[in-house]
Amino acid sequence: MRNDDVPGLIRKFLPPVRRRAVAARGATLACALLAVSPAATLAQGLQGAATFPVGIRELDYVDSHEGGRHLTLRVFYPAAIRERFATPFVLPFFAKLNLYKDAEAANGEKRPLVVFSHGRGSNGLYYTWFAEFLASHGYIVAALNHYRANTYDSTIAYLANKLWQRPRDVALSISFLLNDPVWGKSIDADRIGVAGHSQGGFTALWVGGARVNPEKYLAFQRGWRNNPMVPEYLRNELPLDARPALDVHDPRVKAVLAMAPGIVQAFGMDEAGLRQLAVRHPGAAQGQRRVRRATHRPRRALRHSWPRRSRHLHQ
Repeated sequence: MRNDDVPGLIRKFLPPVRRRAVAARGATLACALLAVSPAATLAQGLQGAATFPVGIRELDYVDSHEGGRHLTLRVFYPAAIRERFATPFVLPFFAKLNLYKDAEAANGEKRPLVVFSHGRGSNGLYYTWFAEFLASHGYIVAALNHYRANTYDSTIAYLANKLWQRPRDVALSISFLLNDPVWGKSIDADRIGVAGHSQGGFTALWVGGARVNPEKYLAFQRGWRNNPMVPEYLRNELPLDARPALDVHDPRVKAVLAMAPGIVQAFGMDEAGLRQLAVRHPGAAQGQRRVRRATHRPRRALRHSWPRRSRHLHQ
């Protein structure tokens, strides 16, 4: 299948092969911050060919808040294919993916976890190319479907008002995996990162410690509350409350990668808020413009942003 055969909706998430490879390498460099010196061999492998077949498994759980929020994860992981006929996982409109449904996980040391946050109204499977690349090099990647803000189940309240549910989804998913009797044994709790695209990139920055200005976030909420294009009965249900959006940092997250992180200023995240980022991310101290430049040119920008102890992994 050629790239020009892919419908426009999917093409956004499956760019030409060269751009996809560059993006994957850049994303891997960002996430390689997680691979500190005890796993140097793993990090060195990131620069070469894939070393693991990749399994994919669907997990779900229910958050007890707001009457019960059902969340779904697609977990990509290094697999051990022992059966002659492993069951492939096929995605329409995607080419050159090699995934095995519910395959046995490969044995070995605890692995870094990367949680992926999709864009507005999208879903985790659209970013399978990203997750497969990392998993094939030894990472566990959890691509979640944000509650009521994904392709299959969405409402304006979560797409354009209760954005603070996104970092909550990420934090709850990390806890769910760490407490799971199977996955908890496979994840290194000291090497957790968050990556995301568009509104998911904003989410990654938010989880990493960047903050929103409460008045500006309220202005964002009011903009949608007063938007005449939204049916009135839905607008009347949109809350005007910035408090849940003010403290969503998760200290367990040690690295973030924001790819084209949306209109962060419109969401209330200004330069002062970006300065609060508590983990390494290129250009965050100089505001949105620098963050955008860095996320569009990840390999060049990220090379100089890691802590000294792990910088040797990218040379």
